[in-house]
Amino acid sequence: MRNFSSLLLTILLPSLVVSQTKAIPQSQPLVFTHVTVIDATGAPPMPDMTVVITGNRITKVGRSGGVIIPRGAQVVNATGKYLIPGLWDMHVHLSWTKASALPVLVANGVTGVRDLGGRLGEIDEWRIKIAEGLLTGPRIVRAGPILNGQKFNAFQMVSGNPDETRGVVRALKEVGVDFIKTHRRMPRESYFALIDEAKKQGLTLVGHIPMTVTPEEASDAGQATIEHTETLFEGTFAAALNGRKLPDAIRQFRAEDGEKLFARFVKNHTVVDPTLIAFHSYVEAFDPSSAPDPRSRYVALSLKKEWQKLAKPISAEELADLKATFAELREVVRQMNRSGVTLVAGSDIAGPRVPGFGLHDELLLLVEAGLTPMQALQAATLTPARVLNKGDDLGSIETGKIADLVLLDGNPLDDIRNTQRIRVVILNGKLLDRAALNRLLAEAERAAQQS
Repeated sequence: MRNFSSLLLTILLPSLVVSQTKAIPQSQPLVFTHVTVIDATGAPPMPDMTVVITGNRITKVGRSGGVIIPRGAQVVNATGKYLIPGLWDMHVHLSWTKASALPVLVANGVTGVRDLGGRLGEIDEWRIKIAEGLLTGPRIVRAGPILNGQKFNAFQMVSGNPDETRGVVRALKEVGVDFIKTHRRMPRESYFALIDEAKKQGLTLVGHIPMTVTPEEASDAGQATIEHTETLFEGTFAAALNGRKLPDAIRQFRAEDGEKLFARFVKNHTVVDPTLIAFHSYVEAFDPSSAPDPRSRYVALSLKKEWQKLAKPISAEELADLKATFAELREVVRQMNRSGVTLVAGSDIAGPRVPGFGLHDELLLLVEAGLTPMQALQAATLTPARVLNKGDDLGSIETGKIADLVLLDGNPLDDIRNTQRIRVVILNGKLLDRAALNRLLAEAERAAQQS
């Protein structure tokens, strides 16, 4: 057991250096005047405000005319604009999407991401370069390898029996992962050992619900976030279908069992990351009537080729079932939100999904599933910051917090699609105007064709 953990530690050790670097702040104060602030706390929009940024922190938020503008500041007249916190995508896989995704994320106002499985050394190299100002990209928190009972891709690791699984958790703790990610083929006994050891090591467990574990058991055991709405209906649920079609079974679940399960999630503080866009993108990819997505030019060529290998034609009946299942999953999200379950926004960028843009698609789907625009905005700002224990520094527009912000041309509380009307992104206090964001997109498009 000791030898196995030592080997794992040796493989992952280079990632230990990443926490020793700091991002480079803006050299001069930055001030936005006459802007409408949507601070994401749930408060109504605050018109005609001035926001002062010094270094990488918000140092003043107050009424325009009542705030002293620092000498030598860069002043932006933001009349008619709306300032929101930087967005979080709570489900990405950067090793799949390649480095070309990093500037696309920032250009879409995504200033933070939670990576749920990839090459730890590669991701940490990007983190170092981002922190040193050598690469433009979002803040990254990461799991490293996905722990599973079987290995289905290069980013998964078979953690072994319960004792071996505990050793893997201890080794991952040593190399400084931010949390542990599990997948659906994790054996039942190893899963409960995994979550117990993660707690002992001060790490949270996130991911799919294993096939032999019920959602109730995962919630009661303390799994911090459940990824993908559909994971509720795999494993033990699918095994009990007894010939019923999945959409019909989900509809029956909503009517008979949903409220009880979601009350349990609320009691246990279980967070759900619905990733509706992930399932929806598969529906569109298999639907011959769907128009090609012009934004796919930002998807790495290697990822497109991999998806083409996996994508097989399906019958009209299968497509109809997929569409019906998606409609039911959307209603499940509506029910979870109505029940008070904490939701976060994630796009699961891999396969046919487009980095950055996919998060805005997810926000729209969340609103279509019954969230208010404010709730959807919070699912990508303040709630992720709190879930990641970063609420003191990120997630809202308040004095003292890090200046990760997005300036919009339209009010997202009137129409959530306005989160896409980005004029400026402020990343760690550094201003990126529309011309700079367009350059990032052009750079990303070129890189995607070579990666």
